[in-house]
Amino acid sequence: MNKSFTTASLAVLVGLGATLAGAVPAQAAAGFAFDDRIAGPDRFATAVAASQLLEPTDGAATDVVIVNGYATIDGLTASYLAGLKSAPILYTDTAAVPAVTTAEIDRLGAANVWIIGGTNRIPTAQEDAWKAAGKTVTRIAGADRYQTAALVAEAGGTAEEGDNPNGNAPEQVFIASGTATADALAAGPIAWARNYPILLTEAGTLPEVTQTALEELGTDERVVLGSTGSISEAVYTQADATQRLGGTSRQDTATQIADYATSSQNFDTQSVALVGGTDATAADALAAAPVAGSQGVPLLFLDFDGTPGATTTAYLSEHKANYTGRGTGWIFGGTSAVPQAAADAATATVQ
Repeated sequence: MNKSFTTASLAVLVGLGATLAGAVPAQAAAGFAFDDRIAGPDRFATAVAASQLLEPTDGAATDVVIVNGYATIDGLTASYLAGLKSAPILYTDTAAVPAVTTAEIDRLGAANVWIIGGTNRIPTAQEDAWKAAGKTVTRIAGADRYQTAALVAEAGGTAEEGDNPNGNAPEQVFIASGTATADALAAGPIAWARNYPILLTEAGTLPEVTQTALEELGTDERVVLGSTGSISEAVYTQADATQRLGGTSRQDTATQIADYATSSQNFDTQSVALVGGTDATAADALAAAPVAGSQGVPLLFLDFDGTPGATTTAYLSEHKANYTGRGTGWIFGGTSAVPQAAADAATATVQ
């Protein structure tokens, strides 16, 4: 499935709307607040909460994407595959599938289970159990994160094969660091909504599997995510990249991606989401991608100390005229990831 995101389609989303810049008030509406928190007691339950928001109707989903909840590096590109299938991203553990995940797969009624990652992260026994339950199970896994990303990127078909959902190459490809993972996570909602694959690279060397994937996808628009510290100019040149979205920190890069989402990808200017800014909270950002993508909502990262920080605060202040009563202030993750004090501070910034 290839979704075409338009400003008109965003306007009909529940609780959202897109208005012309000249029609918004000079400051945020008094009712705008970061008070819509999607969270559970742990990362597995938070992913389930996001899934329930994405698909509230029991038995209505055909696909679900599964990633190891403690090895989200395997799933950095899962947002693209989930977008192709209009699916949520749920988490499992190596030892066993959490009960909340099993219950959600049953509630969704998903017939197709897509596993991203090798058997060292998601054992064969889990795959076999889903097959025994009558589900079609497809595992996408390479020798390393770079090959896995390439295989995921090619799941929708390539220009060479001629079976891409568009009948040709994807409109655009993201290229992100395979080690500085936050940049790929910030672009997850766009990847889900617009069906843009995410390929991974090393900082100073473009892996051969990534180069090959770029050639096979046949996409001319190649957007690098992250600063030159994450992806060097040499790699940018080697990848024939056309644009860089990269700031001085993961928070800064996320604001640039957010501006890109609202200015050129038809994302909603009146809503915005907060997620934790540490590596430990990366799971919440990945699980957020399908919901944020479906609602056209960009993600912003908190600082490492659990506060909005200077960069995110500056972005919110700059855009506060856009945040009206028709928009929503989202939070993905519990109070350990996004403290209530941080949510209150962000609300105060836009008032």
